[in-house]
This record gives sequence, structure tokens and C-alpha cells, in this order.
Amino acid sequence: MAQGIEWTAPASARFAAPPATRINFAWLLRVCVSLSFLIAFAQYEVFIAIAQFLPHIMLGFCGLLVLCGPRRGDRVQHILGGGGLLFAAIVFGEVVSYTSHDRYSQLYGIAFIGLFFCARLVVQEIGIPAVIRAYSQAAIVTACLLLISGRHTMFAGESSRFTGGTRAHPNLLGFVMAGYFPVIAWRAMEEKAGWRKKVFVVLSIASFGILFLTGSRGSLAAVLFAGGALIARGVARGWLRKVRLRHLHVIIIVILIPLAVMFLFHHNRLERFGDYLNDFLSLSTSQRGLKSGLSGRTSIWQLAFHVLSAHDRWLFGFGYRTGDRMVGTIDNGYVQLLFESGLIAGGMIFGSMLRVFFTLWKASAPRANTAWTRYYMMLWCLMIVYFLNNISARYLFSFGSPFSLCVFFLMAASHRDLVGQGPHALAPQMQVMPPRRPVSTMIWNRSGH
Repeated sequence: MAQGIEWTAPASARFAAPPATRINFAWLLRVCVSLSFLIAFAQYEVFIAIAQFLPHIMLGFCGLLVLCGPRRGDRVQHILGGGGLLFAAIVFGEVVSYTSHDRYSQLYGIAFIGLFFCARLVVQEIGIPAVIRAYSQAAIVTACLLLISGRHTMFAGESSRFTGGTRAHPNLLGFVMAGYFPVIAWRAMEEKAGWRKKVFVVLSIASFGILFLTGSRGSLAAVLFAGGALIARGVARGWLRKVRLRHLHVIIIVILIPLAVMFLFHHNRLERFGDYLNDFLSLSTSQRGLKSGLSGRTSIWQLAFHVLSAHDRWLFGFGYRTGDRMVGTIDNGYVQLLFESGLIAGGMIFGSMLRVFFTLWKASAPRANTAWTRYYMMLWCLMIVYFLNNISARYLFSFGSPFSLCVFFLMAASHRDLVGQGPHALAPQMQVMPPRRPVSTMIWNRSGH
């Protein structure tokens, strides 16, 4: 590991390229991390209480592997070299959980502390790019399995919400696919091999279709907003100016757009499409409509605020996982974070998330549209989806889904782990390599070179 991880990759797509075929310690660790992401979603297929800790057990095994590795002394010495604010918030939350005398809350906090140490060890050993690669592999496998297990429901044209043939709630499935879609689309964008690129493009479209069919409006809106933000940044940076269109293409587009609009109006297709969206997304129903208070969520939020005010626990909260037993399911990550961790620990946790967000924002700022920039831009979009989706979901600070687990890895990383020595130091490396000729090997180490 002192020499890094050897990857065989084209110059412009080394993040997404398959790794070297030889099996080594880093390969084994990356496979275990990928399995932890898969187990984080597969746990919902088992009705066993301990199943929710299976991802943590797998990551504990990953941490044990690192402690058995050749550089265990250095990893332990720098265990708090990143995510220090996050670790302080976790410990503070565990103290609050201990005072609540809730055994489940205490165990949950202990699991969080162990998860942090394991995440730090893994990030130090293989780096964030390898973790994201493992996450993308889990995304590809999950999307393929959902297409296979839910193919009958998908093509049957039923009005019920899509679950992919799993026992997971459609909103949970939508949350998971919202986190998987950016990395699958990124893999499709970076892949240069002809048939593999086509496969990834089809899979990315299918992943968005699965997301839409779940009927999870929060996840769908978050992905669309992140896509809009990505396009806005691309326009502002002038990336779209490099897209060359022939005069014939421009003429065809100018002619076809008004013709298509006239056709849709003439055959009343726009109104039918609007009715379909209204029915499928339940925009006007009493249970899930726009006037239902976000499916009754707002009433739970008000109750949570009332309980916090009645017990004067705004600063400290009530401890991990106490919201479900005290007020019910709080389908808002920010309200749940406030209820369980309070303003002190919750503010530190949210500050750790903002640190990752703005670090990725700066890293994706260079004007050159390189593979590094697109990689950081993908992670930045991933954080946007996470922030927005948690307005109507409760996975903000947990390890209950692969998406939350991936963000936890990012939060446990230092600035050096996230972006190496900075985007300006990384970009020149991309420029000196041939844009089309394959490179025999590429070595990634902790410094980002």
C-alpha cells in the first residue's frame, strides 16, 4: 500500500476504469466496502432486528483488515486527522444518549463511534476515489437486480408505486436510487469503451426510470434540482460552448421543436401527460397531495418542536433514535437531527456536511472540463441530492442506507483525503496525459497524484 493502488485506465476516465486484475490488499478492502453498501440496502429484505447492524459489522471487518495491514501504525496515529468535528459531535451525542437511559440509543451511539473509526481507517488506506468506486459498483449491481426482480411490475403498467420486487418502502428505494443515479451517470460519462459506455448509458436511463416509478417526489425533485445546478454551472463556466453543432443540426432542432409543440397541443397530449403525472405522483389526493401537509409530515414536525420546547431540550436533544419512540416517524432529517442531537451536536454534524459541500464546490471550480473536475462535480451533485432529499426523508445522519453510508465516508475524510493537494495541483496531471491513448498503469496515493 505504500506504493498505492495500480489502476489500468484511459487518461480521461481513470476513476471509472476497471482496476488491475491482480488481487491485492486494496482490492480486497474495496470489495468489502462495496459489499457493505450492498448489505445496507439488502438488510430491508430480512425481518431481523440485528440486520440493521450488518453494514456496520462489514465495515468493522474492513477496519480490522486495515489494522492487520502493513501501515496500521500510521493509520492509527492519524485516525483523527480528518472528521474531528464529526467525531466530537458523535461523542457528545453519545453522552446525551447515555443520560437518557435508553439502551437502544446508547448502543446506536456506540455503533456510530465504531463506524467513524472504521470509515477513517478505510479512507486513509484506499482513499475516497476507491470508496466512490466501490459505491458505484454497488449502485450498478443494485440497479441490475431491481431491473430483474421488478421487470414484471415495471412493464405491467400498474398504477402502484414501484418497489423493484423488494420489501423496501418506495420512498426508501427512491432515496437509494437518488444517491445511485449520479454515480451511474458519471460512470457512463467517463467510460470510453464503446459497448460498455452504451451499457452504462442504458443503465443510467433505467435508474432514473426506477427513481420516477417509485413515486418518491422528494428524491425526484432533488435529482432534477441537482441536474439543473450542474447545467447552470456548466453554462457559467462555458463548458457548453465546446459542444459543436453543425448548421444542419441547428436547423433541424429549430424546425422540429415548434412542430413537436404544435403536435402535442393539437392532439391534447400535454393535458394527458399532466393528468398522468397528477395521478401517478398523487399531487391532488388527500393522503399524499400538496395540501396534505407533505403526507402528514408537518404535523409530526410540529409535535417534535412542541416536545423539544416542553422539555427545553433545544441544545442537547433527547439522544439517538429517540424520535421514533417519543413522537413517531420524523420524515425530515433536519428536524430529526435537532430532536435527537440538539443544536450543539446537530450544528457540528451539519457543519461537517457543509464542509464537504463547499470543499467539493471549490474543487470542481476549474474552468478546464477534465475528468478530475467531473469527478468532483459528481460528488458535489451527490451532496445537493442528499441535502434536498432529507427535507422529506429521515436518513440525514445514519447508516441505514447506502446513500447515508457514502456521505458518512465523505464526512469522515479530511480535506487532503477529499481533494488531495487541491484541484489546481491535480488538474495539470490530467493535461499532460494523452486524451485518447490508453495509459498502461496509473497510481493513486493519498496525496492525490
